[in-house]
Amino acid sequence: MSTATLPVAPSRRWLHVSAPAIISVATYLVLDIALARTVGRPDAFWSAEGYRTSLDALVLLRLGPIMFSGLIVWPVMRARGAGRLGAAIGVLATPIAFGIVSAIGALTFFPPAQALYYGTNPIVLGAIGSQVAMAGLGALIAAWRRSGWRTSPTRWWSWPAFVALVAGEGVLVACVMWNGGQHVFYVWIQIYRLLFPG
Repeated sequence: MSTATLPVAPSRRWLHVSAPAIISVATYLVLDIALARTVGRPDAFWSAEGYRTSLDALVLLRLGPIMFSGLIVWPVMRARGAGRLGAAIGVLATPIAFGIVSAIGALTFFPPAQALYYGTNPIVLGAIGSQVAMAGLGALIAAWRRSGWRTSPTRWWSWPAFVALVAGEGVLVACVMWNGGQHVFYVWIQIYRLLFPG
């Protein structure tokens, strides 16, 4: 009997269902802590090149849970019995954690209200868009796999998942990639000036 078909005690069902989201957030937090402890400590490495390579690797690894975990989190949570709302919260958990960590880091430079606003920066919005897109892609892949790899797309195609994929990628491109996200950043700065004049 596979572990996917084993019954789960009702008191622990929430943990079974939400485990993919918890793992994604925990992975992001561990990588973020490792990155924070590595920055500014080149003497802890065997060489300057080793230091630079390690920082680059940690930054790229940290992007995985922030931008791409929805590919796994959505279909696994849905397969474990999560409703659409629960799976959506699971998908958004890591970018929200990223926004919270960004806001906490901004407390070093800004008062609390401004630091809280910093947690909504365009990179966080782009991460949310990426997660929505990856959830859509994950839903399509899971449906394709469930229906059999060689079946006609009409048996597994889902317009809502496709719309999530396209809309999420649109948000990611607008917030992060299109001219470095400067168009969304400009609007974000204007809102900042309205909220915090002077």
